[in-house]
Amino acid sequence: MIEPKRVLRALAEHWALLEPLCEHFDQGTLSLNELRTQLAAQQLDSTPQDITSLLDVWIRLDILVPVAKSPNRFELNAQIHDFLAYLRREHRLGLCLEIEAYLRHLERLAGYIQDAFEVRDGNDLARQLRLLDMRVRDVLKKLDNDEQALVAVAERAKTSDRQIPLRQRYAEVLATWDEYVEPMIELVNADGAFEQGVRKVETVLLKMLSEQQRLGHLVDDDMLLRTHARILEMQTSAQLTLRHARELLLPLREEARRHNAVTRGAALALAAIRRKGIDAVPQAALPLFTRPQSTFLGSASQVEAYVYALARFEPKPARFPKAHKSPKSGDAPRAPRTVREMVDRCEESLPMPDLMTWLLEQEPDGATDELLYWFSRLSREKRFKRERLERREYHTHEHQVSLRSFALLSAGPDAAENSASIPNAS
Repeated sequence: MIEPKRVLRALAEHWALLEPLCEHFDQGTLSLNELRTQLAAQQLDSTPQDITSLLDVWIRLDILVPVAKSPNRFELNAQIHDFLAYLRREHRLGLCLEIEAYLRHLERLAGYIQDAFEVRDGNDLARQLRLLDMRVRDVLKKLDNDEQALVAVAERAKTSDRQIPLRQRYAEVLATWDEYVEPMIELVNADGAFEQGVRKVETVLLKMLSEQQRLGHLVDDDMLLRTHARILEMQTSAQLTLRHARELLLPLREEARRHNAVTRGAALALAAIRRKGIDAVPQAALPLFTRPQSTFLGSASQVEAYVYALARFEPKPARFPKAHKSPKSGDAPRAPRTVREMVDRCEESLPMPDLMTWLLEQEPDGATDELLYWFSRLSREKRFKRERLERREYHTHEHQVSLRSFALLSAGPDAAENSASIPNAS
């Protein structure tokens, strides 16, 4: 077994040499000759024997490990690589499936905790709670790592060479969105697996807190409260990580989608038109901005008749409505507007065989609603005796009305005296 102090001491002593090598190991493995060349470039005063002894120390401490089936090629130990990446604040974006696997394990641990509590096994319960707390911390660490990795993805896309096409510069952004952000949105959704797993674990912990008050304490309440608080922190951290990812990558993703080949070609053509006019656009590109015209097929006589009609075409004169003429002084007097005048005229025409016909004769151009008003008013007059007629149709100036009119007769002197005074109405 390798002593940890020796590994840490070697990392501290050779940090200046290991840090530049980390970038090369990020790209892949290195052969023994490549390692010698890299170290010789950094240690100009070292002899080949010194470099060989240094590599031998790294191999014996498992800092460098040979690649499977390639003993002459080496790579950094995975744990050492992760530790150095943490020290260098480098973050690699993981998979959303890793978080989902963690959640499944949390749900299983919650089931184990519930079983241990039901059988009153305090030792197993404490062990499962420690495992649960450790797994939640793993999820928190991964979420923090993923958030920093997303920031690095956005920074690389923004600071990459501007000469590279936008689609290629943002290729990592598009891949990250498809492989991490979208699955994460489904996972952290209100009905997703993340919320369901958190809710299940939280329910088990809260139930244990209440049951311990009743049945007695198997573990310290502080452990349960601490684990519950860490669960809530994990839930909040996942939501914040997803929100930060959308704020960082969504504008870049939309920009990459907008700047496709068509928009770039249109932008170039418009720029050429602004500088040099439409003639600057290549003739091959002009059909993109035109619409094919329909063709006219016909015999010679049809074409001749069509041209003849066009040559002698005359538009029809526009007809405007005539101005309304005011009635002349010699016309018939206007219709009465008061009830007394209308009742007097109706009484003079008694006996009246049909009230509606009489109204149409009196006001042939009257409005339909006005005629119906006078029909209702005169038919209810007490000085007249009315008889219901058969239903028939009447034609006003505006409408065709179907109703049962009345024949009016005089009601006698008593009824006339009762209605002697009729108020004027306009």
